[in-house]
Amino acid sequence: MKERIAKAAIALFHEKGIKFTMSDLASYLGVSKSTLYEHFPSKDELVGYVVDQTNEETERRFWEITQDSSLTISEKLKGILLIVPEDFQHSYVRLFAELQRYHPEQWSKLDQAIDEEWEIITKLVEDGISSGVFRPTHVPTLIQILQASFEAIFEQPYLATNQVTLQESLSTMVDIILHGISKES
Repeated sequence: MKERIAKAAIALFHEKGIKFTMSDLASYLGVSKSTLYEHFPSKDELVGYVVDQTNEETERRFWEITQDSSLTISEKLKGILLIVPEDFQHSYVRLFAELQRYHPEQWSKLDQAIDEEWEIITKLVEDGISSGVFRPTHVPTLIQILQASFEAIFEQPYLATNQVTLQESLSTMVDIILHGISKES
């Protein structure tokens, strides 16, 4: 039942954002609020559970990519930079802002996981430089550029104005970071 509640909460995240009520969720599932509270004593704990599940999925996908010996360092970096949790492909941007505003403790957990992901990305870039796959560059500056690019792309108005999906936008950004914009080889 816990998973069913979490999946329904995710569906409501997409429909109403994080501001849905436990009454909305109970109605959506066709159960009583007391049933929800048996599994999640508060909405914040439910949101925390979804954040934990999302962090675990992302961590698992990071690990799979970094451990895949058939991938080059460039392919690993690209794969990692393109990860967006499955359940949040279309509303991740809006939910980031709402999570930060309405559930700061849960946002903090997500933010910490994101920081750990940047450490993995930094290590991949450093490995690419030391192995000669990437040209020498100031890694902290590159990471700052990547982080700023992600923040800009994850802005809801940008996606809406440019009528582009998050995945398309990320793919273009990663391609430009890895290959530049020059047609020269």
